[in-house]
Amino acid sequence: MEKERTAYLDLVRIIACVMVVGVHVSALCLETLDVRSVNFKIMNGFDCFSILGVPLFVMISGSLILSEEHFYGVKDLYLKKAGRLAVLYFFWFLFYNTVNFIESGAAWNFENIKQEIVLESLLSRGIYHLWFLPMMISLYLIVPFIKEFTKDREKCVLFLLLFFGIGIVLPTALKFEFPYKTIVASLYGHFPNVMFLGYIGYFILGHTLHEFLPELKPKYLGIVAAAAVFSFAVEVYVCNFYSEKTGELSIILNDTMAVNAFVACTCIFILCKHIEVKEHKWLSKGASLTFGVYLLHPFILHLLNLAGLDTLFAPAFLAVPAVVVLVAAVTAVLVLILQKAPVLRRLI
Repeated sequence: MEKERTAYLDLVRIIACVMVVGVHVSALCLETLDVRSVNFKIMNGFDCFSILGVPLFVMISGSLILSEEHFYGVKDLYLKKAGRLAVLYFFWFLFYNTVNFIESGAAWNFENIKQEIVLESLLSRGIYHLWFLPMMISLYLIVPFIKEFTKDREKCVLFLLLFFGIGIVLPTALKFEFPYKTIVASLYGHFPNVMFLGYIGYFILGHTLHEFLPELKPKYLGIVAAAAVFSFAVEVYVCNFYSEKTGELSIILNDTMAVNAFVACTCIFILCKHIEVKEHKWLSKGASLTFGVYLLHPFILHLLNLAGLDTLFAPAFLAVPAVVVLVAAVTAVLVLILQKAPVLRRLI
């Protein structure tokens, strides 16, 4: 049974990785398009779908870190896991800022290196995707304080109900106009609800689905699939509607903390858990490359852009998937090569 569960998590990990690449590819030229054009609507659809990658990654981490089958002491969590991510965070900022420095053509002297590489890295400037690492570090730091209560199914469900209401439904509703919105917004803003905000909800959601979700009958899985499609369709429709209404890109529901994203992520996770996934070498190998692909794919995407390849070379429904596959494949090969090097493999 555990092999099947590990295999399905590998499947979710690969799907999430492709989504993370997809969100950066689809956003590449999105704002340059006419919001009324078909290309914009399709590209925006890809972008809306791809934002699900990060919550799915967080759900995978929660399902593993909070599992009773995996014991992580404070030392392992803080030094080996959180500490490693902290090192990688600053290393990859240094890497990307060094790339930016080389491209700028600035002189290689102490002052320039200090300001443009070291200081920019310490200030977390220079690249757009590494925010995920400190977010995961913060989740690892709180694991010793929540591990005990997550053993209880009822407490997990209660937490998720509060998270859904306070951290998902209300913030989504406040994006729109409705009677007495000002009063609701004022009350919401005056009650500190930090415990039920942010990615901790997805962290516990992944654990709860992994540990406590019973096996569902096919007819219920059909409802789950329909809910995933419906939530995605609503997101795309609303984002495109508001984009056309305002004349510029709207991300009103293109948000991981919106109801549609929560529903879609939950449904995708449930469906993957119920797929009869057998443990294959290619699946586990592909999953082992995903972290490296996350770290390196902006570099490959940037190189392709410098070579003149973007998502405007063909209609969006062809161009976006083609570039996503190309970036993911090239990055995966590069990661596979780097994993052969004893020192470099620790950095990916």
